[in-house]
Amino acid sequence: MIDELVVADTTGASEVHGMHGGAEIARWKCLARRIGLAGAWEAIEWASLPPGAVCGEHCHTRTEELYFVISGEGELLLDDVPRKVRPGHLIANGLGTRHQFRNLGSDDLNWLVIEVFGPDTARTLTGTPEAAPAETGTPDPGESLMTNATVIDLEEHGEVDLTTLLTGPLRQARLATLAPGQAETLTADDREHTLFFLEGTGTARSGASLVDLADGTAITLPLGSTVTITAGAGALRYFHASLAVPAGQGDRR
Repeated sequence: MIDELVVADTTGASEVHGMHGGAEIARWKCLARRIGLAGAWEAIEWASLPPGAVCGEHCHTRTEELYFVISGEGELLLDDVPRKVRPGHLIANGLGTRHQFRNLGSDDLNWLVIEVFGPDTARTLTGTPEAAPAETGTPDPGESLMTNATVIDLEEHGEVDLTTLLTGPLRQARLATLAPGQAETLTADDREHTLFFLEGTGTARSGASLVDLADGTAITLPLGSTVTITAGAGALRYFHASLAVPAGQGDRR
C-alpha cells in the first residue's frame, strides 16, 4: 500500500463570469483531477452561485457527472424539465443530458461536481480493453444508454448504487456520519474514493500524514492508499463517492 492523499478545500475559489453562458458571477474551484489518479476521473470540483445567478444550459457528450447540493436552494432544468433541488440532493447526469442550474434562494447555492469519462472515452484514453457489462455497468449490445438525469434525496436514502443510473465507472455515493470519536477506514484497492466534509471536525490519517478536517475539506484517495477518518468532539458528516478502477489500470497512472 502507499501513503498518499489529495487534500483540498474551498478557499481561494476562482470567479467565473457567465458560467456556461449563464448570468452573474459564480465561484469555482478544482479539488482534484485525473493527474495522480488511476481511475477515469475528469475532475472533482466545488461550485457556487450567488442569489439569482444561473449556470447556463449545457450538454455532456463525453463525460458523466454527479452534482451533490451542499447548501442553498435552486432549480435544475433537466432535459427541459424543471426540478427543485435542496441540500442533500444528488443529481446523476448521464451521457447526453442537458442541464441548467439556477439559484432561487436568498443564500449562495453551493454544490459538488464529480465528472468522469464515459466508457468509450475512458477506454480511448487509457487503452483499457472493454470490460463485461457485469463489471462496469455498461449496457449489453443493443441496450439503450441511459441519458435522462435523475435526482435522488440522499438525506432520505443514505446511499445509492450508481451503476443503476450511469454507464461509466462511478459505483456508489453516500452520506456518512461518524459519532464523536468514531472512526472509519477506507482502502483504495479496486476503487478510488473522494470525500467532501459537510459538518464537524476530525482527522484523516494515511501512514505518517495527519490532516485536520472541517466543513469544506475534500480528500481523494489514489489507488493503493488507505485512510482512517476519525470524528472529533462532535459528529463528523461527509459525502463519499467511489469509482471503479479496472485491474492493471493503476500501473499507468
